[in-house]
Amino acid sequence: MSFIDRWLSRARGEVPQPEGDPERVALVQSVIDELAPAVALDGGRIDLVRVTADGWVEVELQGACRHCSLQSSTLGEALEPRLREVADWLVGVRAT
Repeated sequence: MSFIDRWLSRARGEVPQPEGDPERVALVQSVIDELAPAVALDGGRIDLVRVTADGWVEVELQGACRHCSLQSSTLGEALEPRLREVADWLVGVRAT
């Protein structure tokens, strides 16, 4: 699903479902949910877009995080290290 399709879905009040292996998606979503309160304190949100078959986690940053200069810190110093603790298959995390 493209960025525009996801955006249109949200505009219609729909919640796009993340793509990928359901077990991996659930695991990644649980970690994102753990971090959600801290991210929300800064006015942001992390939406899981997909977990690829080759081990990449793709997320979309929303709210204040969307254009924040600390995006790479949020992903590389908060989300990715926590995911590495629970997901031995993880290659990396990237924003779409």
